Amino acid sequence: MSSVVNLICFVICLVCIVAGTTISILAIWGVVEKNYVILKSLLTFGAIFLAALLTITVNKFMSVRSENEKHEKR
Repeated sequence: MSSVVNLICFVICLVCIVAGTTISILAIWGVVEKNYVILKSLLTFGAIFLAALLTITVNKFMSVRSENEKHEKR
């Protein structure tokens, strides 16, 4: 189960990186004219990226902790 969550969060992180890079490049070339759209888009992708990254971290921490508890019971 934890590997599925990690995979989903990894995909979300990759999508956020690609989308954020795309928006940044479009802003550099002047395709996107509204500054507030650029800022809100980048902040949204940043927040989603951070949430996915924190989910991966907590998931890895909990799986290590549960494995240690299984070994202690033996």
